Amino acid sequence: MGPRRRLIGQVVLVLALVVAAAPATIGPRTIHRPAPVGVIDPSSSARPLLSSVSERPAPLPLDLAVGQMMAASFGGPTITDGLRHLILDEKVGTVLVFADNFTDAASLARLTADLQALGRQAGLPAPLLVTLDEEGGRVMRVTDGVAPLPSEQELGGRGPQAVHDAVATTAAGLHRLGVQLDPAPVADLRTNPGDAVIGDRSFGSDAAVVAPLVAAAVGGLHDGGVAATLKHFPGLGGAAGDPHAAMPMDGESLDQWTATQARGFEAGIDAGADAVMTTALVVPGLDPSGTPALFSHAVVTGLLRDRLHFQGVIVTDGLGMGGITTLYDLPDATVAAVRAGNDLVLLNSADAAYQSSAIEAVKQQVGNGTISTDQVQASAARVIALRARWPAWAPSLMDLSAAPPTFDLALSRH
Repeated sequence: MGPRRRLIGQVVLVLALVVAAAPATIGPRTIHRPAPVGVIDPSSSARPLLSSVSERPAPLPLDLAVGQMMAASFGGPTITDGLRHLILDEKVGTVLVFADNFTDAASLARLTADLQALGRQAGLPAPLLVTLDEEGGRVMRVTDGVAPLPSEQELGGRGPQAVHDAVATTAAGLHRLGVQLDPAPVADLRTNPGDAVIGDRSFGSDAAVVAPLVAAAVGGLHDGGVAATLKHFPGLGGAAGDPHAAMPMDGESLDQWTATQARGFEAGIDAGADAVMTTALVVPGLDPSGTPALFSHAVVTGLLRDRLHFQGVIVTDGLGMGGITTLYDLPDATVAAVRAGNDLVLLNSADAAYQSSAIEAVKQQVGNGTISTDQVQASAARVIALRARWPAWAPSLMDLSAAPPTFDLALSRH
């Protein structure tokens, strides 16, 4: 390599480091891979947040910034007046879709198109984010139009390449229907055979086996055109309880956690995961105060943000889980989640007024200084950056009569 080419390379490297360090563009590492046939490469259509290295966006108005940190839910197959209020007036930028919100692939495509139209009407700073949980096995929301996935336990037995290919095919179907973020893969190690919630949702109990499978799943989601979410941080596989029913506890020490549960999350972060989902369990070895992990600054900020150096979106598990609602009402839980360092809060309630009260509680805490405006602006920027990187396919342009992507697992055996 000649001196001139070395100099050019050094300049490019310096510019890349400057861009990566810019606080206004905090986000996970973006992995640019060729898009599969029929799938839009999000890197080619994402709108950049900054037009030059020296620019810094003006702070968002408080209502708009807080709204970007919230994910709303609604009941039934029709967009409710309450959800319209949350998007148009509260400026909520994310909607969590469940199976009762649509009946088939065509209705899901219409729903995502209508939600994006509402986002544009609301003047959101990036496309509205539609998230739908399609991890495989027991957790599948779409019954047609998307290639079904087996459980992680079954799929992982076929090796990383099979995981990647199957997940990419399923993600392509989600992308085709207007879904941008999948709360998957499960990165938990099943270290407690008596656990009540993970089971076959995990790739296994051996960190050396699980880590590359988690990375492969992240790559598969990206290649299918969908953002990836690692869950359930700091790991539910060592606990015996189910946070959907009651608050579980895990007796792992920090050293044990580092050698086990942390490994899957580290691998997913290294693979470029866009988000990490925190969950509700008590791990005294990680936070001696006994604060549930999702609400623990020591876990969310101390471990995930600072120790594992995750720079993407930290998203909560649904705040409507029984293990949370027995201890916190929704406004208190939302405030506690934000104070811990979560960027995006899954309000997980069909009651729009209740969700509005939670949003108002955060605004009040910002107003009195309990939550800093800098934190809110940084969280909003992370969420907006994710949405700009993974804009929705326009469902109105799709031919839903065409056969959806499929993947033959029988051909993937190693």
